[in-house]
Amino acid sequence: MKNKKNYFLSITIFFLLFGFTFYYIFSKYSWNDLMISLQSCNKLFIGISILCVLCYLCCGSLFLKRICASFQMPITFFQSFCYNCIEIYFAAITPSSTGGQPVEAYYMAKDKIPYQKSTVAILINTILYKLTICLFGILAMMMIPKLIFSNGILFISLMFLGLILNILAISFFLCLIYFKNLPIKIVHLGINILSFFKLLKDKETKKESAKNALKEYHECARIFKTQPKLILSSFFIIIIQRIFLFAVSYFIYRAFGLTNYDFITIFFLQVAITLAIDSVPFPGGVMIGETLTMQINRFIYENALAFSSMILLRGISFYFLIFLASIFFVIYHFLIKFRNLSKKEKISIND
Repeated sequence: MKNKKNYFLSITIFFLLFGFTFYYIFSKYSWNDLMISLQSCNKLFIGISILCVLCYLCCGSLFLKRICASFQMPITFFQSFCYNCIEIYFAAITPSSTGGQPVEAYYMAKDKIPYQKSTVAILINTILYKLTICLFGILAMMMIPKLIFSNGILFISLMFLGLILNILAISFFLCLIYFKNLPIKIVHLGINILSFFKLLKDKETKKESAKNALKEYHECARIFKTQPKLILSSFFIIIIQRIFLFAVSYFIYRAFGLTNYDFITIFFLQVAITLAIDSVPFPGGVMIGETLTMQINRFIYENALAFSSMILLRGISFYFLIFLASIFFVIYHFLIKFRNLSKKEKISIND
């Protein structure tokens, strides 16, 4: 019941932010001007943008399928695709993307994949994703420093904050993975402090639960050490996956018939926007994503096309992605329900 309440709260916040954002935007910009701009776009480049989103989903699915196979837990590509969609959908509608991974592990458990193994697979994905975004962020500051550092103190501050938070998250995960005693000591200290102030009950049970949870990180460390080829090939898949999504911004740029900036410039500007969005705990970066994209697009598209390009870019790279992910989440949810119902009917017939 609590999980359902949290889900409805998250999705309510998401749609409230979405509604407020677009109400504010359309109160300042003309819907007719938007339609005229979109109708004049090159449909081929819009099609390529949509294809990039599909390739992004497929890369994430390929990654998860390979990791599960390494655990001797083979899954079909369709299963992997649905798990990936579930993670993306719930990450988008929860603050700081916190809901995606637990729900993904829950649905993997429905298919007899133990939490211990699914958590390790998800953890590897998280580390490699954050490593990729940090790598791209550093490259962005090296490749197009003038463009990035000319976008105002707020944008620069959010971008650096996003980069720092991702680096801290990577460091934290690696600490949990490679140092067996230190994380346990830190967790035990935290539990003791909370217990001292009467904020936590049954501290010994909590310590035991924390110890068991940390075993998953040690299993992850074993994979990093014993299967470096798997980790490197998975890292390559994650890099390609992110390239597909960031490339959407370039093809949208070309859809408006513009050629002033090359692929590298548009690509790394989108990386900078993503880092800045990561620093704000809004569900899916709604509102802040539109604001920052508008700010950057005023520079590269000029004022006349800034609004239309933002709608198309966010529409394809985020809202279309979430819509597609939600469809596969619903499909897979009902497939599992139907499967469980069929099993119950068979059992009742046999009885």
